[in-house]
Amino acid sequence: MKTTILRAFVLPVAAFALASAGAVSTNTSDVSKTDVLIPAYIHNLPVDKCQEVQVNCASGGGPACLYGSFTAYGGNETSCNEQLHRVN
Repeated sequence: MKTTILRAFVLPVAAFALASAGAVSTNTSDVSKTDVLIPAYIHNLPVDKCQEVQVNCASGGGPACLYGSFTAYGGNETSCNEQLHRVN
């Protein structure tokens, strides 16, 4: 009789409590996981201008933002000297 009561009531309640605790403690991120491309510039030496490219980087320090083998910078076509870093 005690085994029947245990199986019928206590085990489902315990399973529900564990599932509820797991659902409440799950950490979901509000940040989008998709890549956001921003305009950046690479030094184009033959014409001595900055050439616009699209990269997945952000302003600030950290690992250098790369476009192929070129370091990408923020700024504009005439002055591209703002440090950008890779976004993981």
